Amino acid sequence: MLVNEEVRRCCTSDGRALAWREFGRGDGRPVFYCHGFPSSGREAALLDAPARALGLRLIAPDRPGYGSSDDQPGRALADWPADLVCLADHLGLDRFALIGLSGGGPYAVACAWRMTERLTTCTLICPLGPVYLSEVLAAMNPPARASLALARRWPWLARQVFGGPTPWVLARWPGLVERVRTLNLPPRDHVALAEGDNQAILNSTISDAMANGARGARRDLHLYTHDWQIPFDAIQAPITIWHGDADATVPHAHARWYRDHLPGASLNTLPDQGHFSAPIHFGEQILSAL
Repeated sequence: MLVNEEVRRCCTSDGRALAWREFGRGDGRPVFYCHGFPSSGREAALLDAPARALGLRLIAPDRPGYGSSDDQPGRALADWPADLVCLADHLGLDRFALIGLSGGGPYAVACAWRMTERLTTCTLICPLGPVYLSEVLAAMNPPARASLALARRWPWLARQVFGGPTPWVLARWPGLVERVRTLNLPPRDHVALAEGDNQAILNSTISDAMANGARGARRDLHLYTHDWQIPFDAIQAPITIWHGDADATVPHAHARWYRDHLPGASLNTLPDQGHFSAPIHFGEQILSAL
């Protein structure tokens, strides 16, 4: 049975609606969750059970243009910390932990740069690296590498892929993404996705991502493939990285890049684990480290 979470909203300083969901324990220690691509805050439902067991309050906002959050045309990756500060202030939270999973990793890194004084800890799970750098892009599997390279060189192509009827179709039949999601996955990922409602949760995040014409997904694809304008070597916040060495979606090489370029980073490699089994099967271990 899917987690029945409530969508809540607050207003940012520039008048946008910022939506979020909560998982775990409402009276628990606060942890903000940066969702992947294309996805929504509903993705944090994958960690609901271990968060409850550990007494953590997972607060998972939708980025602009995703789910129930208003779009923010022209935004940069480094604009995200201001939205989290707004939400934290709205909730009366001075200090909190932070998680960034997959495509949410870059946004968590931006927060580690801009919000050091408010973070108790920052955790990256299977984080997407700075694919605008040729050596990081080269580590991706061939289809992903080709798609990202095309998005960088011909941005109109991303508008075509995530435009027209595509968002409408995927919003109504998100299960179509399952075939793409499960291509070439390691065995541990297939096991993790077959358990409980995990596949259904991820399908629902696709519906959220496509709900507003995929504006958030289109903009993320552009932002990922262009200079993030983040001074990695200046980020002193302690950052813990967890990554499966069998990850076929975001390669383990991305985690090693972060470890080597973020002064305060440490890497925990999960043997034989993939992109989905890492957070699903090691969620309690990862959250307990917070």
